[in-house]
Amino acid sequence: MGETGEMERAGVPAGGRERSDHDLLRAARGGSARASEELVARHWDRAYRIAFAILGDPYLAEDVTQEAMVSMLANIGRFDLRRPFAPWLHRIVSNRALDWARARARREEIPRLVAPPVADAGSDPALIEALGALAPERRAVVVLRHVAGYGTNEIARMLGLRRGTVGSRLRRGLDELRSELEGGIDG
Repeated sequence: MGETGEMERAGVPAGGRERSDHDLLRAARGGSARASEELVARHWDRAYRIAFAILGDPYLAEDVTQEAMVSMLANIGRFDLRRPFAPWLHRIVSNRALDWARARARREEIPRLVAPPVADAGSDPALIEALGALAPERRAVVVLRHVAGYGTNEIARMLGLRRGTVGSRLRRGLDELRSELEGGIDG
């Protein structure tokens, strides 16, 4: 088989350009395991960073990201192809992470605040510890805004909140985060 056939089997169309998320979604809906794998691979790192920033635990973030990917693939037929894919996936990730964080808080579990296995801009141990001190609802809003880069309206849609609630949680979360970080520097 020629190079073009090998590229097509690898998920790259004959034209040589990378397939869009929506192309992969359509193929995954049609039963293509390769398209499903490509979607997961393409979005894993960012989804993991969101989960890690909310949870502060690299092992739990790995579990949550995996659960979110399984859920995404199980519900892929319900996704509206007229909408962007990443916010839908990140909503699944952030909601799963919030569920875990709330459950952990109810059990009064002490989170493992350790450096993530892969260093990135959001992996400063002091920042991770300060994020861990925030209530899960505030942490999620801060992470979606400043780690994932979503705007207030997008976060409101993702978490099923009013825009004003997002703004309030973001402001309070950032104030608390600043206090935690300043306390760590001064103390």
